[in-house]
Amino acid sequence: MALRLAARLNCDAARPNGAAEPPGLFGAGVARGAGDAAACGEGSRCRACGMIRALEHADLHLIYPVPSGDWEKDLPAVIESRREDFFAYGEFGTRARSVGIDLVRHVIEALSKYPFEGRRSVVVVFEAHLATAEAQNALLKILEEPPSSAAIVLVTEYPDRLLPTILSRCYEVRFEPLSNERTAEILERFRSVEREEARRIAAIAQGNLRRAVKLLEERFLGLWRDAAVTARLVIDGKGKELLAEAETLARRYSREEARELLAEMSLILGFVLRGRDGRLDAAGEAVLREALGAERLGRAAERDVPEDIRKMALASESLRRNADLELTLAHLLLDLTGAWY
Repeated sequence: MALRLAARLNCDAARPNGAAEPPGLFGAGVARGAGDAAACGEGSRCRACGMIRALEHADLHLIYPVPSGDWEKDLPAVIESRREDFFAYGEFGTRARSVGIDLVRHVIEALSKYPFEGRRSVVVVFEAHLATAEAQNALLKILEEPPSSAAIVLVTEYPDRLLPTILSRCYEVRFEPLSNERTAEILERFRSVEREEARRIAAIAQGNLRRAVKLLEERFLGLWRDAAVTARLVIDGKGKELLAEAETLARRYSREEARELLAEMSLILGFVLRGRDGRLDAAGEAVLREALGAERLGRAAERDVPEDIRKMALASESLRRNADLELTLAHLLLDLTGAWY
């Protein structure tokens, strides 16, 4: 949607009769088929849309989290990878990534110049929740007083990880999850996934297409399985085994990946909560049985699931603040188990 917005702002076909500005970001006042952004979006009717679709437009500035160091080398490598596969993931393996202060300075410099060939410069910061506190504070000024020729889009699945001062300066646009059927259809059509496997992955992904694509990768699928194993140990109350598990996970995963693992555990417990409330469909029930085992479903439903999820969110926040990985996981897992009470 960020790219479609960029195309809409710069699309030549969206300006009927040579108007200086498009009549509306989403086609208000434009007859469908005569200047509609959706009709032009494939680049068949103007150069701007084609260039934006190829991630090559001079006034489109894409920012992705990269490892600290040489962002001028790493960022172009990520963008090139996204040209091949927009949902690509994991270019840097287990290395920690962030949007640092240097990348924000790059954004500010790009916006200080008038658009090169379009009407608007558009900056899109992907995974904006990975921006450091220093970087987010540097963004505040440009968000407060952006140039009239610029649009800034922050894309994130975790808006709660952005500073309140950032959120207060943005228009927040939320998107509803896709249906499992639609997610499975996309996996079948664009990823050549067999129908039954596509449906299973769609059920796990719960309407998040990016997660569905990531679940096709062996490493992320392994992370999901580790989240399920850890959730089983918590439900079984096996404190001693969980201490060993915390040590294993700390060796296996980076800090960022450990936060993803906690998010996957939270998702599994979300299945438990919906199942307890009678809001889980057959596909979700199958995923839950696969993750926890049928024999644990009753005990899982008796837990204070919202409190479990809250504790995992606090642990994830501690990891974001550079708390020790193994100690944080051990403390959390024992707390969830109640083994030391």
